Amino acid sequence: MSSPISAEIIAKLRALRKIQKVSAQQLSNRMAELGYPVARTVIANLESGRRAEISIDHVVVAAQALGTTATALLTEPVACPTCKGTPLPGFTCNTCGGAA
Repeated sequence: MSSPISAEIIAKLRALRKIQKVSAQQLSNRMAELGYPVARTVIANLESGRRAEISIDHVVVAAQALGTTATALLTEPVACPTCKGTPLPGFTCNTCGGAA
């Protein structure tokens, strides 16, 4: 079971990746270019819940690879242009994957 903070950060990273139309492989490649190689399967396992905890190193580099900061991930909502962070009750946003 993941901690509430890990789960929230993982969800925000996934949402940013989806909004930017960046595949898990592309994120993996970007992170490797920044000096933090991580397999696509690690990203997939985090996003699917098969891996429940995320390291601060992963958060910092993934945020940088997606054009934001770890601080922003911890303090700001993800700005989805479709649902604005609040999909309709009972629905999941097709852009960011956020659920009501």
